[in-house]
Amino acid sequence: MIPKKIAVVALSIFAIHVFGQQKSAFIKLTAEKLHSRVREWPYPVNGITVPTNAPALLWPGTNGKEMVKPMESGSTVTEDPNIGNVRYKVMLASDKNFNNDLLSSSEQRWAVYPLHQALKPGKWYWKYGYALKGSNQWAWSAVYDFVVDAKYANEKVSPPISEVLKRNEGSHPLLWGMNRIGEDFYRNNLDNPEAKKFIVFAEKLMLAPLPTEKPQRIIDTTGKTPLEKKIIIERMYHGFGDAVGNPVRNLCIAYQLTKDKRFILDAKRRALNIANMNPDGLATGDDFTSGAVLEALGWFYDAGYDFLTLQEKEQFKNSITIRAKRIYNHLPNRFELHVSDNHVWQITLRNLAIATVAVINDVPEAKEWLTYMYEVWSARFPVLGTTDGGWHEGNGYFRVNFKSIIYLSQMFGDFSGVDYFKLPWMQNLPYYMLYTHPNGAATTAIGDMWENVPYIVKGEAWFADALTYRMNNPYLNDYVNGIKRDHPDYFHGTDDYLFFRLLNYKPKRELPVSSPNQLPKTRKFADVGVVAIHENLAEANKSISSYLFSSPFGSSGHGHASQNAFTINFKGEVLFGGTGYYSNFSDKHNLLYYRTSKAYNTILADSLNQKIGEEGYGWIPRAISGQRIQYALGDASNAYGEIKSDFWLNRFQQINLTPNKANGYGESGVTLYRRHLLQLDGGYIILYDELEANKPVKWTTQFHCPYYTIEGTNAANANQQNFTVKTDLGNVKASVFANTSLKMNIHNKFFEPAVNWNKVTNDEGQIKDFKDQWHAGITSEAKQKFRYLTIIQVKNGKTEVIKTLSNKKGLTHIQVGDWDIQAQLDGEKTAALQVLGKEAKSLFNYGNLPILFQGKAYKSKIAGSSLLLEMEGSKLNKQEAIDELPDVAKYDQN
Repeated sequence: MIPKKIAVVALSIFAIHVFGQQKSAFIKLTAEKLHSRVREWPYPVNGITVPTNAPALLWPGTNGKEMVKPMESGSTVTEDPNIGNVRYKVMLASDKNFNNDLLSSSEQRWAVYPLHQALKPGKWYWKYGYALKGSNQWAWSAVYDFVVDAKYANEKVSPPISEVLKRNEGSHPLLWGMNRIGEDFYRNNLDNPEAKKFIVFAEKLMLAPLPTEKPQRIIDTTGKTPLEKKIIIERMYHGFGDAVGNPVRNLCIAYQLTKDKRFILDAKRRALNIANMNPDGLATGDDFTSGAVLEALGWFYDAGYDFLTLQEKEQFKNSITIRAKRIYNHLPNRFELHVSDNHVWQITLRNLAIATVAVINDVPEAKEWLTYMYEVWSARFPVLGTTDGGWHEGNGYFRVNFKSIIYLSQMFGDFSGVDYFKLPWMQNLPYYMLYTHPNGAATTAIGDMWENVPYIVKGEAWFADALTYRMNNPYLNDYVNGIKRDHPDYFHGTDDYLFFRLLNYKPKRELPVSSPNQLPKTRKFADVGVVAIHENLAEANKSISSYLFSSPFGSSGHGHASQNAFTINFKGEVLFGGTGYYSNFSDKHNLLYYRTSKAYNTILADSLNQKIGEEGYGWIPRAISGQRIQYALGDASNAYGEIKSDFWLNRFQQINLTPNKANGYGESGVTLYRRHLLQLDGGYIILYDELEANKPVKWTTQFHCPYYTIEGTNAANANQQNFTVKTDLGNVKASVFANTSLKMNIHNKFFEPAVNWNKVTNDEGQIKDFKDQWHAGITSEAKQKFRYLTIIQVKNGKTEVIKTLSNKKGLTHIQVGDWDIQAQLDGEKTAALQVLGKEAKSLFNYGNLPILFQGKAYKSKIAGSSLLLEMEGSKLNKQEAIDELPDVAKYDQN
C-alpha cells in the first residue's frame, strides 16, 4: 500500500488547481505550495493534457514507510539508510485495466520515469509501485490518467538509455565523442586563431609548479563558533579543486588540438599528483572541491588512456570510483525528488557525468550512474524554470549553473541526438538574459549574491557568447556584440567555455542581428515570477527599467521572500532594489534580513515578513506591453504566515535563532495582496496595492535604496507621505497615498547588522565592504482591508507637482504631468484604478470606473479585467488581460 500521506497530498493539491482554472477575471490559488521542496504529488494526473507526446512520470519517493524527507543542502550523506533499499516499477496503458498498449518498466532505484517513446493521442493511465530490496511484495499507487494531444504527435522524442549506452561503447577517448570526431576536431581548429592562442597559454601552463594541498586563502577563525569555523575552513579551500583540476583539463584539450605528447604527459604528471591527494582531506574533501578533482581525473583518464600503465589505470579507476560513489550514492531516490539540490545541479552533476563517461566501460557501476543522470536530466531539466527561459533564484546564483547548462546540454545531446539547445526553455533563455540584465545596465537586484553582479560580469558574458554557437537568435547576437564592444577585456580565449567554442567552431560565422527595439517593452516570465519593463531596452543604460517579482517557487534555495517586490533602475543604476549582503547561506544577517521581506520593496503586515520556504509563494497573474503604458500584476496572497519548511526551521535552529515575532516572523493573517505596477511614459511608476487580512493589520510599504540616500519631504496631509532619493542620476520623488493617516520612518540601519565574518569577496577577489544602506517604511493605521497608491517620479529634470483634483468617498483623483490618475483607496469598496494620458492618448483601467477614452465610452469584456487602450495614429490598440496561471499550476509539475 502506498503511504497514506502521499495520497492525501496528491488529492488536495489537484483539487485546488482545478478550482483555480475556472474561467473568470480572477483566480485564487489556495494551495499550500506550488513547488514542493521534495516531491509530494504525482505527475501527470487528473486527466490534464500534457504539453508533450512523451511526458516524464514523476511521483513522491518513499523509504518504504513514509515519504522521502528533505536533507541538508550540499550534504553528501544519505540521512535515511532505507531510502537506498527501495525499488520502483511503473505501468502505463491506454486503458485503466492495463490491457491495451501496455508499457511496463524494469525495476529502478529512482522516482522518475521519462518516456522515451511517443504516445498515441488520447487518454493514458499509469501507476507506480515500490518494493524493498530483496522483497517481491509490491505496493501500488492509485491509477492516474492524462491526455496526449494530437498536435504533439510529430514531436521528437529522446531515445532510451539502451541507445545512449550503446553510443558510449568503443575505445578511448569517449568524452565528447572524440573517438569519432577527434580527427575532425583537430583539423577544424588548425587555423582557429583562438585555438592557437590557447596553445600558447598551455605552453606556459606546463611551467607552473605542481600544486600542494593547502588553503587558497587564510582567514582568521579566532572567536568564531564551531559552525562558523567549519564554514570558514571550507571557504579557505574553496576553489582548490578548480585550481588543481583545470590545468589537467586544459592540457588534455591542448593535446587534442595539437597531438603534441608534451601536453598529455604534463597532464599525466598533474593528474597523478591530484590522484594521490586525500579524498577525505580538507583540500579536496567537500562536494565542490572533490567534484572538480573527479572531473579532472576523468578528463585525463579518457584523453590520456594510452599513456597509462596497467597499474596507473587501476589507480585512476580506484580514485575516480571513490569520489564518484561519494556523489552518486546519495542521489537515487532523493536528488531527483528535490525541487533543486543546488550543489548537484550547479556543479557536481557535471563533474560526475564527465568522470562517468570516462570510465563507462571500465567501472561496472558507471553504467548505472549514467543511466540515472540521463533519466533525471530527461525528466527534470531545467529544474528552476519551465518553458519561459527564466531562472528562479535571480541572476546572482543563476550564473553558478551556466557551465553545467552548456556542457551537460552538449554531452547529453551527443549521447541522445536531441538538441537540448532547442528546448522551449533554452529558446526563451536569451530573452530572459536580455530583459533581466541588459548590457550596460544593472540587473534585477534580487536573490542571493545579486550585489556581486550589478552589471554584466565575465561569466555572464562568456555564457551568452557560448549560446550563440548553438542558437540562431539575432537578439542574442546583438546582445553579445554589445558586451564584446563594451568589455573586450572579458574575452581572452582561456575561459571555461573555450572547449565548447572549439567543439562548435566554424571558420566564418555570420550572425544576423536585430535591435531589441523591435521587441515588446514588457515581457512576463510567469514560471519564475518576473515581469521586466523597459522604457528603451536597446538603451537601458540611459532610460528607466522596472521589475515586479512574485515567484511560484516561493523563497526556496537561493531565492528570497520578495513576493510582489519591485526594482527600479535608472540610467543603468539600481535606484530601488534589494538590500543587505550575502555573507553566508543562513547566518544571522541572512535569516533575519537579507533573504527576508524586510530587505525588499514589498509590504510587511504588522512588521512581519513573508514566510521563507516554498510555502511562501507568489505568482504573476497579468502583464500587458503597451506603447506608452506598461503593466504588471503580482499576487502574494499566499506568501505570509508561519514558516513551515523543516529545512528552514533547521537552519534557524543551527544558529540558535527562533523565527518568532520579535525576529520578524509569524502569522499576520494576510489573505490578499495584489500589487499593480504601471510604468508610464515621462518617468512615472505607479503602484496600486490591494490588501486584506483576517484581522486589522498595520500595513508597511517599503522602499530600499542600496546605493543612494533617502530624505523625507513635507506632505499636504497625514494621508500622504513623500520622500526623495538623493542621486546624481536625476531627480527621484515618491508619494504614497492612503485613505487613513500614515507614518513614515527613514533610516540607514539593517534589522540585523551585516558583518562580513566570512570574508566574502567580490568578483575581483576583494573582500566586500558591508556598507549601511537607506530604507523608508510607510505604515498605516490597523486596517483589515487597505489600499496604497504610490507614484514614483524618475526625472532628468524637475519632478512634477502632484495636483489633487478630488478625494471623495475614498476615490482619489490626482494629476501629475500629463497623467490623470483615479484610485479607490477605501478598502471596503471595489478596487479600482484608472490612468489616463491625454497627450499620450492612452488609458489603463482596472475595476468598475466608467471608461471614457477619446470621446467614446468603453466597457471591459470581463468584469475585473485589466484593460489598456492606446491610439496609434488613427488606430485603436486594445488589450485586455485576466488572470493566467503559470505552467506549474496548469500542469502540476514540480
